[in-house]
Amino acid sequence: MNNVRSSKPQIFLLHYAGGDRNSFRPLIEELQSQFQIETPELPGRGNRMSEPPLKDKQEAIADILIQIKRTRQKDVPYLIYGHSMGAILGFEICHAMEKENDAPVHFVATGYPGPGIKDTPPIADLPKTEFFAEVRKLGGISDEVMQYEELLDFFEPLLRGDFGLLENKNNQIPDLKIQTPIYAVMGKSEKYALNIRNWAKYTEASCECQIVNGNHFFINQNFNYLAQVIKNLMNAVMAK
Repeated sequence: MNNVRSSKPQIFLLHYAGGDRNSFRPLIEELQSQFQIETPELPGRGNRMSEPPLKDKQEAIADILIQIKRTRQKDVPYLIYGHSMGAILGFEICHAMEKENDAPVHFVATGYPGPGIKDTPPIADLPKTEFFAEVRKLGGISDEVMQYEELLDFFEPLLRGDFGLLENKNNQIPDLKIQTPIYAVMGKSEKYALNIRNWAKYTEASCECQIVNGNHFFINQNFNYLAQVIKNLMNAVMAK
């Protein structure tokens, strides 16, 4: 993470299930000239490989909040962006930061239609073949990766841990609205893409929703688009 003080606005990028701080490298390259990029990372991956994965959503939210507060510069505006699991966690993180009187200027959520929509059977404890078949349906595992047993062996515990974290029976659907404006994007072939306007029920501020070509990992082909969205949202704030 970037601990050098700067006058640039901050962007906090929250990774998806199975991801780490490097998951958004192309996006970081597009944004780093204009913004301070912060990449909170959950245990069990990347620089935190030696730490045991978390098993509960509230533990994950608390962990990321500690990282955000550690690097947050209160004299500059900031935006939170999360994809999939990152969007699930990011929504409640925005609410927590609002209670600290340090709300983000925008929350960008991709690959997730907001709380209360998805009705997906738990997959974390499925046998390996069935588990990866379900992960593959999400568009998160390429055909190339599926051909290499050692890669599947590497990703399996991390993916199972993250899906288990989200599927934990203690994880209640949050009954709250945030004050932060939301910009939501989903891929056209995602199962719940047509439910994207659901996000409007979860903010007291503005909510803009877009559907683009692609599957759950449409972001991998659309980093330029996402970078432009973030730049436009932040520039609009800075111009006020």
